Order: sequence, then structure tokens, then C-alpha cells
Amino acid sequence: MPGDVTGALLKHATPETRDILRDMYGLNDSLTTQYVLYMKNTLTGEFGKSVTVQPGIDVGEVIWPKLMNTLVLVGTGTVISILVGVYFGREAAWRRGKPFDKVSGSFFLVFYCMPTFLFALVLLMLAAHYFPTWPVKGDVGDNYANLDLLGKLADRIQHLLLPVSALVVETIATFSIITRSSLIDVLTEDYMTTAVAKGLKSRRVLKGHAMPNAMPAVVTVVAINVGWVLSGSIMIEIIFSYPGLGYLTWEAVQGRDWFLLQAAFMLEIFAVLIANFVADMMLFKLDPRVKA
Repeated sequence: MPGDVTGALLKHATPETRDILRDMYGLNDSLTTQYVLYMKNTLTGEFGKSVTVQPGIDVGEVIWPKLMNTLVLVGTGTVISILVGVYFGREAAWRRGKPFDKVSGSFFLVFYCMPTFLFALVLLMLAAHYFPTWPVKGDVGDNYANLDLLGKLADRIQHLLLPVSALVVETIATFSIITRSSLIDVLTEDYMTTAVAKGLKSRRVLKGHAMPNAMPAVVTVVAINVGWVLSGSIMIEIIFSYPGLGYLTWEAVQGRDWFLLQAAFMLEIFAVLIANFVADMMLFKLDPRVKA
């Protein structure tokens, strides 16, 4: 901003030339006409061609490989964060007030408040200083094409380790804190006291009674964060030069590539909608009260 796609395509063109280009893209039409055209193209999968990032290439061809990289990064990081975060949150709630709860709570609270880019930068500097041969940017090495299958897998894992670690540490704190808070509320309910009074074993009370009733709140937070992580990973991808959807979005902003930005934003919106839809379906299963 300010400007439009003609400014990115023809930086030094005359006003007359830009006006011709605006006519070609329909930018001189009314907002209603532009919106109808946009919806028609969107529903038919026509997002146009990249303007500056990869000029002349269909937006779908530009986004697809980047989206796959982001899904690998976000998918791996989110699964690890959920498993580890829920586990630590459960154990902290069960041992409320004890050293494990205090230490883990302080640790996760620090990283919960810390900006994503800050921890990623610290991790990058530490890795570059103490492990100078470790790859700190990109998704594959320069000799990736010459490696065998196992070599390619190992190379990708090496390049994923740092960005995934940054993503996990940031998101794991959220899941741990929410699980702990939700579980503590459940553990103070009367029916939990009744379960203990019946003589049930502690772990059976925790896993069979407390966790199922605490999970609806956790599932909701997980759904929100899954949608956020897909767009929020932009900072991690920029810092580690990881060629994913976030890094592509940043390139599109720098190059004022409107068509690429529109498609990227739409994918991020779909990610949020799908994550929330899956969460709603899971809530129907986990909480019978939702059905009512």
C-alpha cells in the first residue's frame, strides 16, 4: 500500500499504460463487478498468475510445493506439541502445588509470553555458534538431488529440526497451560471426590474421569491454534528461510503480488474453518451436553 497490481507490474509506466492494464484486470469496474468476478474465479479455482514472485506462473503451481512444506512443518510441530503439552499439563494439574508443577509451570509460562521470533532467533544463533555444520536455513541441502532415499529423508529432518523446535516450544506452552487449568477445574468437582471415596486408583480417576471431562476445552484451544499456526508460522519460516507458505506470503507482500496474496490468505482462512469444524465434530463426541 498504496497502489495496485499495475504498480508492481509497471513501476515506471505512464498513467495511460497503467490505465490499459487496469482495464485488462477489471480494476476500473465497480466494486460490485470486481467482487462478482473474484468470486467466480475463486469458485472455479482461477487465482491468476504470479506477478512478481514467479512472474507468469499460475498461482496454484507456485503455492502447492510451499504449502506442502508448511504442512510438514506445522503438522509435525503441532502433533508433538499436543502430545507433550497435554501430558505435561495433565501431570502438573495432578501434582498441583508440588515441585513438578512449579517448575513446569514457570518454564511454560516464560515461553508462553515470549514472542515467537525472539526464541527462533536465539535458537538460530545458538545453533550457528555451537553447531556450525548444522543446516540453519532452507528445507534441503545443496546436494539433495544426489542423495539416495534415506539420505534425502535425513537431510530433510536435519533442516526441519530447528524450525520445528521453535514451533514446538512456542505452542507446547499453550497446550500445557490450558490442559492444566481445565483439569484443575475438573479435579475440584464433587464427582471427583466421590470417585476417590469409592476407592478407585488415582491414575484410573485421572485417566477415566478427569481427562475426558477436561478435553472439550483443550480440543477447542487446539483447533484455534492449528488455524493460527498455519499463518503464524510466517515468522519462523522467515527466520530460518524455510520455503513454506509463510515465507511465500512474506515474499508476496514485499513484491506486492496481489494474486498470490489472495490465494495464500484464502488457504489460511480455510485452515481455520476446517480446524474449527473438526473441533466441533470432536466436541459432539466428547461432550454429550453439546448435542442437547
